[in-house]
Amino acid sequence: MNLTNTSKLLAAALCFAASSSYADSERPLFSLTMTESGVQQTNNDGSLAGATKSESRILPIWGNAARAKGYDLPEPFGASYSYMNLRQDIVVDSIKFEFTNPKYKAWESGITVNAGDTREKSETHMLKLDSWVLPFLNVYGVYGKTKGKSTTNIDNIVFMGDADTYKNIPFELNFKGKTFGGGATLAGGYKQFFATLDTNYTRTNLDILDGDISALVITPRVGYEFVFEPLLAGQGNTKVQVWVGAMYQDITQRFKGNVSGLDLPPQLSLFKYIQHETDIKFDVEQHLAHKWNNTLGARIEVTRNFNILSEVGFGNRNSFFISGEFRF
Repeated sequence: MNLTNTSKLLAAALCFAASSSYADSERPLFSLTMTESGVQQTNNDGSLAGATKSESRILPIWGNAARAKGYDLPEPFGASYSYMNLRQDIVVDSIKFEFTNPKYKAWESGITVNAGDTREKSETHMLKLDSWVLPFLNVYGVYGKTKGKSTTNIDNIVFMGDADTYKNIPFELNFKGKTFGGGATLAGGYKQFFATLDTNYTRTNLDILDGDISALVITPRVGYEFVFEPLLAGQGNTKVQVWVGAMYQDITQRFKGNVSGLDLPPQLSLFKYIQHETDIKFDVEQHLAHKWNNTLGARIEVTRNFNILSEVGFGNRNSFFISGEFRF
């Protein structure tokens, strides 16, 4: 058994594992309730439109005062289901290993892995509960599940200074995990123009990692609302909102886990030989290739109690998001 070759293959596997986990933590994080809170509503002829419902509610606070001034506030509580498909690039900065058996301790500093292009793809299903606590402030909690894969190319692997290296090794790693967290959306506008600022913080645990991944996502948006005749009688005007914006993501950049938890491809089967003698952990540092990307979206309020929202991300990061929401 050639332990030199085995070590090189091990290094490649660990490199890919980390990149997938990093990308995953961002994918499940995006949620947005794009409402016309704080925007005075108008009829098609430009005249001020009264709210379909104007009865007093506990929430939002100061809601009665806003309605008295002619503002059409959304229903205070919401529940939504969403789906997001995300693709982005990741840069792997370093890959290290830890061996529990003293026999292999020298290997910890003797393995060098140079990772090339890394591309992550993920799909996320998310449940969200929210409430307008103020006419201009929405708070929410989210829970979801994510699955995906990362594809990496190992440019070079060197073991203990050995010039005989593996090069251009493709590696694909599958992962899944659960996400939970919360956030807040500030909203306001003038006539039919509006702006929102959504900020959320989440934690994600993946099946291939020790501990959680934390992520901060900030999404500013500006848009315009179009008002049409009701689609359904007695449900108020149909409203269509369109917007442009951007998404910022700041995600945990260091990941650790057990090599034994990785689904290694057949070409890395030699690595299992080492695992008979020692437990091996990986320690990877990496970062998103880009923290910002552009967004473009639309929302249609079918009735006062149901709306559909969709958004696409482009530029430095590609994404597709769609959700259905009930308000009550």
